[in-house]
Amino acid sequence: MQIFNLTVNRPRAINHTNARHETEAPARIYNDVHFRPRYQVICDSWALFPQLLPELRLHIWQAFLQQHRMIELGIRADGDENGPQSHYYTDRNHLGNIVSGRNYSLTISGRGYTASLSPLLRVSSEARQAALDFYRVQLPFPLRDGERVLYLNPEYDVLYVRPEFRSPDMPPTGVQPKPRAASVLVDFLHDARAYDPKDKGVAHLALHAEYQNDFLEDSSTSSSPSPPLVPAILHPTAATSFAEILRSGRLRSVFCVVGFRGPMRGMTEFPMPGWRYHFAQTFPLRRRGAPAGAFSWFETDPRPGVELDLSQVPLSSDPRCLASAWGELEKAFGVERRRSRTDDDDNFAFYICPTLSWPSSGQLIPGSARRLPEGSREELAEHLRQEAEDWDRGRDFISGLFPLGYAMPRHGTIVDVETFEIMERAPSTAVGMWVFTPDAFEEPTNVQRSCFDVSAVRPGLLLFEV
Repeated sequence: MQIFNLTVNRPRAINHTNARHETEAPARIYNDVHFRPRYQVICDSWALFPQLLPELRLHIWQAFLQQHRMIELGIRADGDENGPQSHYYTDRNHLGNIVSGRNYSLTISGRGYTASLSPLLRVSSEARQAALDFYRVQLPFPLRDGERVLYLNPEYDVLYVRPEFRSPDMPPTGVQPKPRAASVLVDFLHDARAYDPKDKGVAHLALHAEYQNDFLEDSSTSSSPSPPLVPAILHPTAATSFAEILRSGRLRSVFCVVGFRGPMRGMTEFPMPGWRYHFAQTFPLRRRGAPAGAFSWFETDPRPGVELDLSQVPLSSDPRCLASAWGELEKAFGVERRRSRTDDDDNFAFYICPTLSWPSSGQLIPGSARRLPEGSREELAEHLRQEAEDWDRGRDFISGLFPLGYAMPRHGTIVDVETFEIMERAPSTAVGMWVFTPDAFEEPTNVQRSCFDVSAVRPGLLLFEV
């Protein structure tokens, strides 16, 4: 079940040269196929715009604002909520709602905070008002970043949250207080609701692996699981608020972001029964360097050959326990989901979202001491070049394990050479994440490598604007 009403453009084919030979040119990726046609410049200004009817200008502002974003947000507790100066769940905001008063900080890495601000906030008073009306949740950053505001539209924005544990200005020898990450997130969700005039708050939540471990850790698979998150360990107001968020339809979707087994798409690990050597071109790459950008959601991944790559998907860990652990969390807060998802009052979806975390290249800009910008097209091109070289080395290694004269083909052992080349030309490389419902993952085909055959389903694809 898809929780956004998106108009998905039909992808256009473009010519593509194998990234392994493009050491100088920016990498061409599937994101270009979808997003580039939208930004063909017709004119850079239009003097007659102010003469349009106000209603038409407002419609244009709104059309510009109505794009879906995934904002990566770090949440760090900076103090003890039980200290003598604490205002924990005692103060009210300008809307008259109780706020948590939790001593925490919010961070959007790099220039992410600036990128999270709509340019319409600075165009004109009319455009600014349109943006403020659209981003109705205006959550002040706490503490020293109090002048900053997180502008959100719950219907359009996904918050991808991760916990942070150390304050950057803390002495190295200091002991960082560590309130439980899950309880701090509950406080943040309460505050987002408190600053929403519609009393809803965050509707679409993506969980970093560390939050998954704290919220959803399974005692059967972990040697030292965290105690279950239950109302008794939260402030009474926080527990009540979180229960209402869960059971009232305020929280409409949860995305559990998981990683693949390795940082490269080429699979040349030591032979095991049933393991096939393969370069999975459609494994989506994690977005880097743009923590507040827009995305489009394809209900089904449209790239050619994706069903072949789905036959062997090795993940960083077994994701099957996540949905059941979320169900136990909901039960602890009094939520019982109906088996039928046809009811409007049970419009909730839980997703498993694999994305491949590719490493920084560490390359310097030619003629400069500066490194390639994180997540830039130049850094991505360098990674794809290194990835292709890694695949070649792996093929040489595997070929050496077989009788003399055998050479592992570049297309591997799952895809035929013609299909492999079609996928290269498409192109099939994409920055994004797959979107699976939990029932896509049945028994693993390789337990040691948390490997699954999910080719029976066609996942959705979140495609980032990069």
